[in-house]
Amino acid sequence: MNDSEKRLTKLEMSIAHLQHDLETLDKAVLDNTEKLDRVFTMLKRMNERFESSGRDESPRKPEDEKPPHY
Repeated sequence: MNDSEKRLTKLEMSIAHLQHDLETLDKAVLDNTEKLDRVFTMLKRMNERFESSGRDESPRKPEDEKPPHY
């Protein structure tokens, strides 16, 4: 095997490793995107529940609250 064949083989191996790394990173980004979408959906639902629970109740008066030691 001459020098140019060795260089070509080395380049091909490097490309194969880079392709593998790219596929791995692509899967990780896709997984994280899906997780982030689920988190945003949960946050949106929680925010909606929080906002709707605040509207149903009348404002609380400080004098109606029990002190923390009760």
